[in-house]
Amino acid sequence: NSSLLNFYFTLPKHFPSSVTIRSNMLKTTTTATFLCFVLATVVLMNPTSSTATYSPTSSASTDTFILAKCSPEKFSPGSAYETNLNSLLSSLVSSTVASRYNNLTVPSGTGTKSEPAVVYGLFQCSVDLDATSCSSCVSRATALVGNTCPNSYSVFLEMQSCLVRFDKSSFFGVQDKTEMLKKCGQPMGNNDQDALTRVSDVMGSLSSGSGSDRSGGNGDVRGMAQCMGDLSPAQCQDCLTDAIGRLSSDCGMSQGGYVYLSKCYARFSYGGSHARQTPNSNFAGGDKDDKNNDGIGKTLAIIIGIITLVILLVVFLAFLGKQLRKLQDEKCCK
Repeated sequence: NSSLLNFYFTLPKHFPSSVTIRSNMLKTTTTATFLCFVLATVVLMNPTSSTATYSPTSSASTDTFILAKCSPEKFSPGSAYETNLNSLLSSLVSSTVASRYNNLTVPSGTGTKSEPAVVYGLFQCSVDLDATSCSSCVSRATALVGNTCPNSYSVFLEMQSCLVRFDKSSFFGVQDKTEMLKKCGQPMGNNDQDALTRVSDVMGSLSSGSGSDRSGGNGDVRGMAQCMGDLSPAQCQDCLTDAIGRLSSDCGMSQGGYVYLSKCYARFSYGGSHARQTPNSNFAGGDKDDKNNDGIGKTLAIIIGIITLVILLVVFLAFLGKQLRKLQDEKCCK
């Protein structure tokens, strides 16, 4: 190949015009092929650059996406509702500096029956989050609203350690025990009585606790329960009793679990902080699977890159050799 290349680049200037045209075509094609080769090399060196998908479990544990419920009703882009919603979300993030919970109403704009303008919204952070972590979690949640629920009038967006919710109708102080999400980990087995006892103790401490924020632990088992700040103490107790009861009955034999209702949640897990540990870490189909899928995707991207690179090299060398042979044959025939 070295001799062929030397021959190609040292062709006499008095070659016929047809040979010169072929030579120019070869140089142009060679340049284009070389650029494709460089591009394939870049992709191979950075296999994730060709993928721009959102992975909710790739962020820090406090900012991990859990679930989102979006209303099918949509507001019109540029409407008063959209303007007020943007103002509301911005105000919610700003208010995290002073509190871990706040509800706001943005009543600006007239609106109509078919196109309302008033937006009701709130945020809430886990009780053990500092102001910086709370602000970061809420900021990420509000940033996800547009992509997760574009133009929806009503959104319920739950993160690992915070919640953002808004609606065109007021939901403040309204009891709602609708189950939003429930997930149990892999079963522990009846022979692990010590672990089952620790889980039972944690469930009991959550049930017997008081207030809207509850936590408990026994050994390596940690649990947490919390209801929204807009509920009365009686409503909060009612909601948490329901959530903890479902968690205990459905996931009490599992290696972790969580139950999210519209106005409260309860969860438990093994090891780490009950608030900061990703609930999916001990669950089938949770973060472990997501990480495995990420690894498989990266491996597949590398394999595809290698195959593409080899194909381009083969095509490049074959084409170059063919064209140089043609030029050499034409030279011999002249």
